[in-house]
Amino acid sequence: MISIDLKKWLWIISIPTLLVLLVFGYLQLGEPSGFSAVTGTILLTCTLLPGALMRLGFFNENPYLRWLVKYRKDLGIVAGAWLLTHGLVSALFFLKREEPIIDQLTVLPLKAIWIMVPVLALMLLTSNECSEKLLGKNWNRLHKLVWLLPVLMFFHGNLAIAEFEKEDFAPAGILMAIVALVALYEAIKKKTYQRIALIVIGWLITMFLWISSQP
Repeated sequence: MISIDLKKWLWIISIPTLLVLLVFGYLQLGEPSGFSAVTGTILLTCTLLPGALMRLGFFNENPYLRWLVKYRKDLGIVAGAWLLTHGLVSALFFLKREEPIIDQLTVLPLKAIWIMVPVLALMLLTSNECSEKLLGKNWNRLHKLVWLLPVLMFFHGNLAIAEFEKEDFAPAGILMAIVALVALYEAIKKKTYQRIALIVIGWLITMFLWISSQP
């Protein structure tokens, strides 16, 4: 049995690290954007993937997987904090301060954030007992919106790394692709289509953004 209090250590490590990354972003030092993106993606994967695997009957007795599922809500909150901080760090690091911010935020690699940021912010704001009681059954429905993110993050990550860091591919995108594929397999096997429907909606949004940006 794993006895580590993951919730406590997630915040002990994350809070000072995120503050340092914000300073690095402001001073435009190092690679705070990439580090925050990769870490946030890993945390979100640890939030979504273990539960999906266990619903499918894989590794049900694995203590590490059960441990991650136990802390799913805490992982989701910290993942959201990392991903939102990634957005702020990236803005501080990459956006040109002498040019209009709105114009820079409407380039194709960043269009997806206009959907991702509100979704993440909404889930973070409602990740508390008061919101759970107030929303009742609608709380779970609201938080299933997280399944809009895998394809949007894959789209944003790969276009952004090509645009801003001149790299060919965002390795963290593989994790989001795996999450989406496991959700597809779950939909086929369990005939539960809500998660995959949200993933498809996310994919349709990326296709609309891509097509609408073509000359």
